[in-house]
Amino acid sequence: MEYLLVVALTFAIIVPTTYLFYSYSKESTQEIADAQLTKLGRGIIDAAESIFYSGQGSKTTLELNVPDSVYSAIIIDGRELVFNLTTSFGTSEIVFLSSVNLTTAGTCSANICSLPGLSSSGLKKVKVEAGKNSVSIDVI
Repeated sequence: MEYLLVVALTFAIIVPTTYLFYSYSKESTQEIADAQLTKLGRGIIDAAESIFYSGQGSKTTLELNVPDSVYSAIIIDGRELVFNLTTSFGTSEIVFLSSVNLTTAGTCSANICSLPGLSSSGLKKVKVEAGKNSVSIDVI
């Protein structure tokens, strides 16, 4: 009887603790991916604005780590850099606004241009180059 009481008490402690650890781990993994993506997006926008104000022909190359959760990156209306990502709750997007016009050599349809190189995870080299009226963002 005492043995069953000890086993029941042990399960009563282990099961909720395991659940709490799992849910905290899942939540913190999502927060880390969001922080990485925020750093990536802000880095691209900051570099684009800096390069644009440096003048036509100015360029730089960024080395950025794209998290696993990203499944697409697009530029909308030349002013919004949008990352679509999968989360434990479904899908979401993170948007970065630019004060300069953004372009890319990627495919464009209407006012939406895709950045195919940023839609897969891993270390990426991103070339940011100032043109006459815009900044080109391309994965090399």
